[in-house]
Amino acid sequence: MFKRPEELIVAVLAALWVVLTYLIANYFGAPVQTKLLISALTLICVTVCFVLWQRNLSRTVWPFFLGLLTACWWPYLDWLAVRDILVPGAESSAIVISKPWYAGWTFKIIIAIVPVVLGYAVKWKLHNKQKHKAVD
Repeated sequence: MFKRPEELIVAVLAALWVVLTYLIANYFGAPVQTKLLISALTLICVTVCFVLWQRNLSRTVWPFFLGLLTACWWPYLDWLAVRDILVPGAESSAIVISKPWYAGWTFKIIIAIVPVVLGYAVKWKLHNKQKHKAVD
């Protein structure tokens, strides 16, 4: 599974990232189900990123993984929207909840796209910097 020593190091860092995600969600007061969902989504994202990195395919798509890591926190936004709603006798009836702006799909997509755009802007700037150094 691990052909090079750096693969083991990156795998350990990925595992630490998942644990850190769980601890951060715990710090922000998320319930157990939300913490586990955020951690599971982060684990899936980190695993895919690790496999692509192992095969040298992550160089061009790493900004998308920043966006995916941001999207892993969407369940926390949903929980924030409904955490203070307690309706007695609501076990047998449906509750229609108007979500606040931060739990809507528009905001969630925007906060997932921002790291992708910033990541590609950094890649573009570094590429131009290298191109100008080669010309000089």
